[in-house]
Amino acid sequence: MTGNWKSVLRLEKNKSGRDFVCGDIHGCFDELEAKLKEIRFNKTFDRLFSVGDLIDRGPRSELATYYMTRHWFHSVMGNHENLFLMGHLDFPGREKYIEAHIKNGGAWAYEKLDAEKGNALIEAIDNLPLIIQVDDTIIVHAALPAVGSLEEIEKNPTTYLDTTLWYREAYPPVIIPGINRVFVGHTIVNEPIQYGKTINIDTGACRKYRGDKSGKLTIMEIGEKI
Repeated sequence: MTGNWKSVLRLEKNKSGRDFVCGDIHGCFDELEAKLKEIRFNKTFDRLFSVGDLIDRGPRSELATYYMTRHWFHSVMGNHENLFLMGHLDFPGREKYIEAHIKNGGAWAYEKLDAEKGNALIEAIDNLPLIIQVDDTIIVHAALPAVGSLEEIEKNPTTYLDTTLWYREAYPPVIIPGINRVFVGHTIVNEPIQYGKTINIDTGACRKYRGDKSGKLTIMEIGEKI
């Protein structure tokens, strides 16, 4: 992180249209547009929130910058965005992040991106929050830390990076007053599944590009029942 980002982004409930949340996109932006058409998404009034991992593995990761600059699209940072960012910043030890990123589907970022597009993507990713709150709903990539308030995370966000970006164990309990739903991705499931107040909607959109046709992109309206 370069310090330009906000750890928590708070937004009011959409009063003009609908609010949706989508699972990990991983470069599958053709699939995203197909789903938006299916749900008759209105880009003037509706909003789409992403649980992160917009890039890598799928075929069109370079389009992530476009989506991150749309007024109707809001994403949290995923572990793949974090790997990309750390691999493109100039600091001692960044080589290990480059190696990890390439091993996890990020080779395109070092083989195909020119300087102009690379810098635009760095800037867009560097401004992604770790957490988005919309009314009584939270969007985070891997898991919401078991803290009593989002202010605790804002005080020292780096303390919570492992949980928000990488967590794969039993989900921590949601103990923030007034929060009734937490949407996450990161760990692929066959269908959206709910654990207490936490809902995992990463149904493996990129699977078909790795030989598994069972993958699909999930989009749910906030408030929709599983």
